Amino acid sequence: MPRKSSPAAKGAKPAAKAKATAKASAGDRPARQKEPSLADLKGQVLSLAKVSSTQELKRANVDLRHLDFRLKASWRSALGVLQQAAVAMDEWDRNPPEEYKELFAEIDQAAAAYSASIEQGLKLSSQLRDAADDLEAVAGELQQEAEELKTIEQASRKQRRVRSLN
Repeated sequence: MPRKSSPAAKGAKPAAKAKATAKASAGDRPARQKEPSLADLKGQVLSLAKVSSTQELKRANVDLRHLDFRLKASWRSALGVLQQAAVAMDEWDRNPPEEYKELFAEIDQAAAAYSASIEQGLKLSSQLRDAADDLEAVAGELQQEAEELKTIEQASRKQRRVRSLN
């Protein structure tokens, strides 16, 4: 049985015009940003935290231990926490407290002294190697001289025997 349509209300637009108007107004609005997928959020969070699993993430960051990472909202929350921590760390890096500046200066001095000590040790090691090479060369020369002297001694013994027999 065909259905009767209700009469159009006064001032109502026909359906086709209403759809066209809705499409036009939707085109006028700025496009909504596409919300990142769960996989995208997970990738961002794990790379920002420099870990490869949720277990490592929870171990590494106490603030994230209470989150249930089966939920997208938890990943969003974790991303926010890690981004705030990164910003705070960058700010701290640029302007650390005075006590840390002094500590860092001491560390830099110790590192410089250690580097100088290593350089000196390497230089001494190189000198020792050169001296050892020189000693080996001298030992080789002395060994040759000793062998020559032995042959001279043997020759003189032979000559002595020959003279004593004559």
